[in-house]
Amino acid sequence: MTRQSCTEANTKGCVKISNWWTEGNNVHLRVKVLNESNIPKSDLNPSDFRVVTADASEAIEPTVILPKAEGAKATPADFIILLDMSGSMKYPDAQQVKKLDGAINAIREFLNAVERENLSVNISLVPFGESGAGCPNKDGILTVTEQKIKSNFLPATDNQLKTQLNDLAKVNVCAATNLYAPLETAVKYLNNESVTNGNSSTNEPIKKQLAVILLSDGFHTYKRATESLQFEGLKKILQQSAPYVTVHTLGYGESLSELYKKSLCQRLIIPEELSVDALIENKCQQEDNPNTVDIDESKINISEFLVDQPRLEEIAKLTGGIHQFPDNAQDVANSLITFLESLREYELIYKQPGADQATLHHSMVKIIPNNLTSGPVDIRMGNMDYVSLNLTERLYLMAGVLILFVLIGALPFMQWSRYLKQEK
Repeated sequence: MTRQSCTEANTKGCVKISNWWTEGNNVHLRVKVLNESNIPKSDLNPSDFRVVTADASEAIEPTVILPKAEGAKATPADFIILLDMSGSMKYPDAQQVKKLDGAINAIREFLNAVERENLSVNISLVPFGESGAGCPNKDGILTVTEQKIKSNFLPATDNQLKTQLNDLAKVNVCAATNLYAPLETAVKYLNNESVTNGNSSTNEPIKKQLAVILLSDGFHTYKRATESLQFEGLKKILQQSAPYVTVHTLGYGESLSELYKKSLCQRLIIPEELSVDALIENKCQQEDNPNTVDIDESKINISEFLVDQPRLEEIAKLTGGIHQFPDNAQDVANSLITFLESLREYELIYKQPGADQATLHHSMVKIIPNNLTSGPVDIRMGNMDYVSLNLTERLYLMAGVLILFVLIGALPFMQWSRYLKQEK
């Protein structure tokens, strides 16, 4: 397997080998170390790493290039940003910023961070929403297709992205939320790209990271009665696409528990039963927030404020992605910038014991202080014509050549010369 994905729930984190390649008998590993929330760790030291590999009697301490060291190379990436344009995005967030404005400003900060850090990132900005009666989908702006994703891809520094954001800020949002179909389309598109661009092959330098950022302030309302069945279909696609495609989720709004605390419901809901559907079925109603002078929350259906955090978290974990749940615009921006940290990887370099042309070596990476071990990868050495030697090996080789020269060339010549002198 070329890439690994941290998709299982864990309490201490995960280490994965995202790619490898060989140069002579040296092996290069691209390694990502994640904490328990799948957020990359960049504070490890070179001495924290070991490589366990075939033909080595003990673990190897590799040369390590830290993610932010001089000469370190960030992973290039293609990001699809799916932006929720449902009607609830017109309401204010915890700091009284209209959520659509907050999301768009956060994406602007994300683009600025890419440019500031000089990262090689392409972005396809794709709005989505489920149109209905009284909410026209003008010019198909909210319809997500693979062709639209492809045509929208631009370098993160392209001014057209800023123009797109300005245009989206003027949209009168009113759509319903269909999370699964747009996400399925985006993941399938990137999965096809991973095959087309050779991301499933090995033995080549840094491969491009392919990721979807799903930014939503709601929950899947499309044909809600069959939501579980729809999710099972999406789940299979996500699992099949990992580890080549990662999905990061960003739920913009308050947690279900916070909403429940300031709502009036028909009956008590215990924590184990708290869910989007439980709040709707019990006809929960928010109390009016005195800080929002122009809005009376008590007269708005609570479904407008519900964010399905458990489902968004599950979606991210299925591909080893990051899940964030900010309730204000600045934290949305910070969360998006956190996703950029996924492009920072450690590079490990070590000499493979027993290396020869096309030999296969079973290898793993261990993180000493965190007691983490990656899944194994099979490293196949290239069909190399020359294996580089270290200084000690070169000195031994030169000494051996000199000894052979003396034994095979010089000594016979000296004996022959002595023989001729005796003949005279």
